[in-house]
Amino acid sequence: MKLIYLLILFFVQFVCLSCSEQGVYADSASKQIIKKDMVVTRAINQLTPGCSLLTEIDKNAQDTVLERLKLNIAREWYSHRKGLSLPLIDSTIKFVPVIDTPSLPSITDSDKILMPQKDFASFYGQNEKGETLYFYALYTDRSNFTKETNPRMYRDQVELFGQEYADRVIEKLRNAKGPERWEIIVVSPQDPGHKEFEYAREHSDDGSFFILTRGRTYPRVCFFVNNKPYYCCETPQHELGMRLLEDYLRR
Repeated sequence: MKLIYLLILFFVQFVCLSCSEQGVYADSASKQIIKKDMVVTRAINQLTPGCSLLTEIDKNAQDTVLERLKLNIAREWYSHRKGLSLPLIDSTIKFVPVIDTPSLPSITDSDKILMPQKDFASFYGQNEKGETLYFYALYTDRSNFTKETNPRMYRDQVELFGQEYADRVIEKLRNAKGPERWEIIVVSPQDPGHKEFEYAREHSDDGSFFILTRGRTYPRVCFFVNNKPYYCCETPQHELGMRLLEDYLRR
């Protein structure tokens, strides 16, 4: 009987302790969410039209990106894109600001929620048909690229084209300089993402937009409406719409 009593007492204590720990965890998680919300709110309040975050990449970088685009055109890299007309008319080219939010943003420092993006650029311009094309450009330094650090890629190249070719590819990547370090993605009127840019320019306060990336990926087309930042998104009805950028940052 005494043993049964002790077992019951132990069970009750265990349940109480578990509930207490869960309560502490829930309270801690709740405080963390509140703290993150406060930091995001401060960051959004700093994101206003014309603020220091909204700056394009410098002129030298812009020239390098455009040089890479010309190289791609000369190499006929876009010849497989039906209906795509290049080059752009130089006088119509405009770079837009790109800002970044880390994949796992700090919840203690509002200055780290949104930061200028130096390795990701965006621009647009018109071709001779009068079409507006939009572009993403990503910078990658592969000077430390080796077959040891990328064994799968190297092995695939060897199997497909032989070791000599694979070694040349590695050296080319390692020795890439200037425009060769940029990769460019074209968004034409035939691409689904083109509508987001057009939507942003149509609905923004002044026809401008900017790009938000999350760790160099997942670019979002953003714009200001009544001086508040929004981003393009798909509605439940599968139509283009917009939501407050603050909601996206809270995820």
